[in-house]
Amino acid sequence: MDKNEFFKRLAYDIMSIFFYLSYLFPINNKKLLLIMTHDDSDEGNVGTVYRFFQQKDTDFIFKKVNRDNFTFKLNKNLFKNLIYMFIILPYHIATSKTIFMDNVFLPFSTIKVKKDTRLVQLWHGTGAIKKFGLECEEGWIKSLGRATNENTTHFIVGSSWMKEIYKTAFGAKKDKIFNIGCPRTDIFFNKRIIQERRNEFIQEYPELYKKKLILYAPTFRDNENDADEIKILDIDKMMSNLDDDYILGIRFHPHLANKVNLNKYFQENYHNRVFDFSLYDKLNTLLICSDILITDYSSIIYEFAILEKPMIFYSYDLDKFEKSGRGFYENYKSIVPGPIAFKTEEIIDIIRNGITASQANDEFLSTYLENCDGHATKRLYHLLMEDIK
Repeated sequence: MDKNEFFKRLAYDIMSIFFYLSYLFPINNKKLLLIMTHDDSDEGNVGTVYRFFQQKDTDFIFKKVNRDNFTFKLNKNLFKNLIYMFIILPYHIATSKTIFMDNVFLPFSTIKVKKDTRLVQLWHGTGAIKKFGLECEEGWIKSLGRATNENTTHFIVGSSWMKEIYKTAFGAKKDKIFNIGCPRTDIFFNKRIIQERRNEFIQEYPELYKKKLILYAPTFRDNENDADEIKILDIDKMMSNLDDDYILGIRFHPHLANKVNLNKYFQENYHNRVFDFSLYDKLNTLLICSDILITDYSSIIYEFAILEKPMIFYSYDLDKFEKSGRGFYENYKSIVPGPIAFKTEEIIDIIRNGITASQANDEFLSTYLENCDGHATKRLYHLLMEDIK
């Protein structure tokens, strides 16, 4: 057992002690705990649920947890976060009727939630190209993940296809998986909100008004330790061969973006033509305002497919990723709704030739997002709340 594993297990064990002490307190049927450790914006699955439920019943009591609550550095928040993690959070877990999480929250691995508690997995990804969860984890993380999933009472998916994936990715039993749609996709069916988000985005980035935004959003590759990803796409060649109307937006995983000041790099070399959106917290807004998506194996394609806009799949390391990476659930080349490119030059040619949404998009939507229709959050509310007075 390495030092990292030891301290994490110790922390979870301490939390479990305070959790079981909190068993003495009753569950509050109107109390909802929102665990937003992946996406704490109002556009993620949990954030969308929060806004909808808040409007439906003003008597609900909401408690929130995000990554900031688990930052333990020698600063003014250290003592506050320790108290929150080891005392306050276990109390909220023990006394909340409904708990939503957008990731596998490992502290649940050392406890057994109360019988009447609903622990709801609102995974941050709408679909899955590459394998995830228990199918790619190893060692103690996998064992803790399995224990957490056994506590989970509701797994929410958007299609029959994803229901089958959750059986292996989470080890979930069939009767715990509910194919009602993913809340975060509801926004894409609301024309009023879409226009509001466009207006907000342009107010924040007025230089992008009437421009064509190309969003490059590659998946996070395991064991990636730096931002060398920016060297994979030949930005110089791409921007010099596209009209000035085209703007390139980069969205790397925050783990990479935090290692270098990409905005400074881009603005020095590509003033007002390349922007770093890696830390931009409203992903759905970014998708709404993008005209073309370039990605590889990211689940971002499922949300973008709903918008019926063109996608390019820049899969420069496809063979390597398939053989030594996580691997895929299906044949990659046959399911992606858009052209595949292996070099920057191919991307340029595809864009200059006037790319449009793929004809395969409708089949893609019906297979992987059958119940993402703008009413997913409403169905979730009725599923969980119709018996609460």
